[in-house]
Amino acid sequence: MSTNIAYDFIDAGYRIFGLHGGNADGSCACGNPECQAAFKHPVASNWQHTPAWSDEQLEGMQEMGHFDTGYGVVIRASGEEGYGLLVVDVDARNGGVQSYAKLIDTIKEDLAANSGLTVKTGSGQGSMHIYYKAPPGVSLLQGHPDFPGIDFKSSGFCVGPGSVHKSGNHYEILFGNPDDIGEAPAALLELLKRPETFRAEYNGSAMDVTEADLAHMLSFVSPDCDHETWFKCGMAVHHATGGTGFDVWDNWSSKGTTYPGSDKLSKRWHSFGKSANPVTLGTLIHHAEAGGWEDSVEFTPTVWFSDDAPKSDDDEPEEANPACHDADAPKVKKSYRPFHTNGIDLLRPPGFVGEVCKWINDQSRFPRENLAVAASLVAMSNVIGLRYTDDVTGVTANLFAMCVAGSATGKEAVMQSIMTIHQAAGIQRATVGAIKSDQEIIRNLTDNQAVFYIIDEFGIELKKITTSKEAYHQGVVGTLMAVYSKADGFYPMTGDIKRDVKNRLQQELRGCRKAISENDDENGYNLRRLPKLERAVKSIDNGLEKPYLSLIGFTTPVTFDGLVTPEQARNGFIGRSILVSEKETNPRMKPNFQRKPMGDRMKMTIAGLYQGGVYDQDVDRVEHYEERSKISTDHEARDMLAQVYEWSYNEAQKMKNFGLEAIPRRAHEMVSKISLILAAPSGIRTAEHVRWAFAFIERDIAEKCNLALANEADTEEAGGNIIEAIGYKILSLLGDGHTETRGVIVNRCKKWPRDKVDAVLEHFVKTGRIVVESKTNPTNGRVVERLSLVVKPA
Repeated sequence: MSTNIAYDFIDAGYRIFGLHGGNADGSCACGNPECQAAFKHPVASNWQHTPAWSDEQLEGMQEMGHFDTGYGVVIRASGEEGYGLLVVDVDARNGGVQSYAKLIDTIKEDLAANSGLTVKTGSGQGSMHIYYKAPPGVSLLQGHPDFPGIDFKSSGFCVGPGSVHKSGNHYEILFGNPDDIGEAPAALLELLKRPETFRAEYNGSAMDVTEADLAHMLSFVSPDCDHETWFKCGMAVHHATGGTGFDVWDNWSSKGTTYPGSDKLSKRWHSFGKSANPVTLGTLIHHAEAGGWEDSVEFTPTVWFSDDAPKSDDDEPEEANPACHDADAPKVKKSYRPFHTNGIDLLRPPGFVGEVCKWINDQSRFPRENLAVAASLVAMSNVIGLRYTDDVTGVTANLFAMCVAGSATGKEAVMQSIMTIHQAAGIQRATVGAIKSDQEIIRNLTDNQAVFYIIDEFGIELKKITTSKEAYHQGVVGTLMAVYSKADGFYPMTGDIKRDVKNRLQQELRGCRKAISENDDENGYNLRRLPKLERAVKSIDNGLEKPYLSLIGFTTPVTFDGLVTPEQARNGFIGRSILVSEKETNPRMKPNFQRKPMGDRMKMTIAGLYQGGVYDQDVDRVEHYEERSKISTDHEARDMLAQVYEWSYNEAQKMKNFGLEAIPRRAHEMVSKISLILAAPSGIRTAEHVRWAFAFIERDIAEKCNLALANEADTEEAGGNIIEAIGYKILSLLGDGHTETRGVIVNRCKKWPRDKVDAVLEHFVKTGRIVVESKTNPTNGRVVERLSLVVKPA
């Protein structure tokens, strides 16, 4: 590093301090093996109070190597008046170059060209630091939502030119020098001027808050709360203030007995800005209300809903069985939702899970939006499942999911997306692509606490294991379902497997103790692993502790549809799975398709969710045996979950006539699971999460019931009513807003007589259940009739 440049900063009146370098393995040279801040870690812990060094002090620090690899420039010296610095930090990796072009167009000035000092950072590719003076007494935004990838640093420090970057490159001056740094343009300062009030969203409404409001809310939360609550309150303040409210969080935290200091909080604060930050003001409001805070700030409604008045079961009108051709058949009770689902888009989960869902769909050259929804739910359940539960029923987040789509339509891209999410979290070592035996399932669960199955062509395997009389196949299904239900308990093992597992654990324990005793534990892995092994050996007689098993299988309609029998829907693997299908088996390729890489913010959010916001946790094994953190449920969401249970009970009563009451009985558990997954990133389960989860599970129940009834005794020789079977099959084919041609429907019902299929179709059209629309094929100009179900209002 050139110390001449560093001394130029001193001569210009700025303060500098030394930075630790890095080791060959990429870790920081500070001596802490878990430190990830190589080449950016201040040598002095109190760098904020860096003085004006004397010549003798500078000479001594230089001799000790403080400036060998780099130095930091204090942007605003603590306690000083007068001008500080404003550094425009353009990060090319996160879209900063594009945002910089937009910024130039907005303020009508090329900042880099007119700056007294512009530095090319070590990461290259257009990343740079543009230095300006910032006037005193002006509070500035550190980030602007219109310019992602640019940080506007008016506090903290900046790595100085001449320093070494972790890539091995140097920070290089493009032009200018420290003595030439001039005042920031007035248009830029005006753009970054921090507002006195902040507009935040809460429960679908706009809420105006000030820093004083946020500080008042925090005063009702103990700063000695658990770590989860503490950092999520920080994330909520960061989100509400656009990254400018650090002092609010720091002042509140400083009153706690475990306050780590402003410098460490500052690092956490800046990490919030690099994550997708799904924790919003609602999280802080929830914790404040729990402490006695009452709302006194102004709400501006932006969304209005009108719920239908609840009706008792006795008041429910009757309607014709929607799948029955016989007008004289017994009528069934019309179902009312426990609350409205108006405006729910089942292809767009709320919150961060919705962002993940969109990214997954962007990986496939064909629109596979339904598969992306299932994949995002399962992948995020795997990310959060070991660490989080809810505060209502203590439900676990693990899921079984069946994804049905035509061959060669993009299933592989969706599966690879799940793998990428697992890699971002650091849980890929627990991912498995096939099931060999029931014993292998247990062995996988001894290697890691969790096993995440992602299986292609699962319908073929499922057919074997659900119809076979072989003990091997029956053992697989039984083990899957038994382990699935033990995610918060112990799974008892057979004697042979228990002995095998205990021997493996004891062997690892001996090796771990030997490495520690012989001082052969350089990174401290064995020391961290030891108590976990001792706990596992001690508890193995009880069985596997909190085994976490999830599965997502991909298959085709031809293979899968016939497997959904009433028995499987009631009691089998399928009945416990969420079912998602792509009705279109010949989708068009997206124009100008290009896969979008996962951004750093999404990666950091996923990693933080799995690691509990710590980011430096040892993840050599996928395990977390400590008590799960509870996601809080607000009052409205709690009431809605109770209504879901009542709805599921009433629906089960109605489905007794068909022997399928077990399907709706699982609704409360499944809505709890899915709403938990949706809520985990923000830390609070709200009405939005429950409403979406209910709409999703309501559709899932209808799909499974339609398929089960269509497959039940579907021939007259078997004593079944094939007219009803055909009706339920058509409902399944046209569900979820899908349109199809008459020819395709007839072909998918080809196991039944053509005249009977035509008769059911005509009945549906005549009674207004199906609408027929003529459309012109854009390719050949032919007119084609497409059929769709009439969607009834919620």
